[in-house]
Amino acid sequence: MNIDATRPGHKLALLDAKGARSSAGTWVGRAGSRIAPTAIWLAGLVIGAFATATAASAHVKWFVTCNPADDPLPPQAVFTPTFWLLAALFVTVFFVGCVIEETPLGASLSRLLDRWTEPLHQRTDGLLRAVAGVSFALIWADGSAILTPELKGNTTWLAAIQVLTPIYFIGRATLPAAAVCILVLYGYGVATYGLFHMLDYPFFLGLAGYFALSASRNDRLRSLRFDCLRCTVALSLMWPSMEKFLYPAWIVPILTEHPELTLGFDVATVITAAGVVEFGLSFALLWTPLVRRVAAATLALLLFASIFDFGKMDGIGHLMLITLLLLVFADPGRKQAYCHPVVAPLVSGTVLLAVIFLYAGSHALYYRSSLAALEPLAKGMGLVLLAISFLGLMGLAYGWPRAIRRRLLLWLIKQGEADDILARHTTTPRGMTRSGHMATAPAAWPTRSDRAPSGSRLHNWPSRPL
Repeated sequence: MNIDATRPGHKLALLDAKGARSSAGTWVGRAGSRIAPTAIWLAGLVIGAFATATAASAHVKWFVTCNPADDPLPPQAVFTPTFWLLAALFVTVFFVGCVIEETPLGASLSRLLDRWTEPLHQRTDGLLRAVAGVSFALIWADGSAILTPELKGNTTWLAAIQVLTPIYFIGRATLPAAAVCILVLYGYGVATYGLFHMLDYPFFLGLAGYFALSASRNDRLRSLRFDCLRCTVALSLMWPSMEKFLYPAWIVPILTEHPELTLGFDVATVITAAGVVEFGLSFALLWTPLVRRVAAATLALLLFASIFDFGKMDGIGHLMLITLLLLVFADPGRKQAYCHPVVAPLVSGTVLLAVIFLYAGSHALYYRSSLAALEPLAKGMGLVLLAISFLGLMGLAYGWPRAIRRRLLLWLIKQGEADDILARHTTTPRGMTRSGHMATAPAAWPTRSDRAPSGSRLHNWPSRPL
């Protein structure tokens, strides 16, 4: 066996590059390049119409008097034919978007976005600190809010913390103090309004974590802070979207006051579509780079457009969220192997059902009894485990062939080394050392110019025929 083992690292890199281009990925890319333009245009037109008309009412509690203790609709009442139709449309559009990302068109679009948003991405930390300072200063100036317009509180110590928070954003060394202030304000909101109500705003926890880790000297921890913040932003939009399914009566007054939002469709259909669109865009923030960047840009534009309909209160409340979405749009990110287009519709559809059951179960657990919460929570957790299993199977399908190929190549390289050593020992004259071990004669050793550098491996030594 003759194997050129002089550059094993290069062979491993070439082998990994070949393994990354699987036959399934090739098929998906070819199919996507054919169906993508027409499908994404048609589906995007329908979804965009619903989104433009309804996503402005994302935080219903800001504009309508709502009692979170009210009993929601049972999940079975949510699963109407309209819901299944719109959910199927959502997973189809999501799948097509993931397929486009795998095509040359998607790669070109990603590079274009990287080039356009690089200045913004490089200033993420400074921009986030500046906007957070302005946001908390506006909340302090309002004099009656805790973190958002609907969370009311006007104590003296609360105002002191709100005015100190922007000051702590000035220096990097005081960012952990700003994080503590945000946690105190969030904790006061939990004590005043309850934990279930504050589940609408987990991005404040992500913001506190981001600023706390900003002062760390550990590069690995600092690299994780934005991903954690992005996930909390997705959850902050995903969880309130369940109100459209389980509390449709809360949305009716908004549509009555703004009838242009319905575009002439039935109110029930519009409310269901609003929930599907809001959940879909929020879930996309957890997926692959190009998909989440498009979703972040869409959500930011919709939230900005809602300010013209709902006024400055909506602008103050959404200022921080819009900024975070713009920074997600500017973040090139990195793609995970298990986020493959094949599992995209399976995972997204399963998570949609899971969050509906988890919302209903959490509400029952918090406001009613643990017995009433048992069934929806069990169904929700089962669906979550099913979604994780889809991701895990894709990860195994991607990782096992690579691991097998790497181990096979390493075994072949070691076999080549053994054959080379054996051939060298059987074809050269031998001498006896003082310790009694066999060794090659001095004439067989390489000259000074042939010797390998210190620390090199045996297979890098040149073989000279005698």
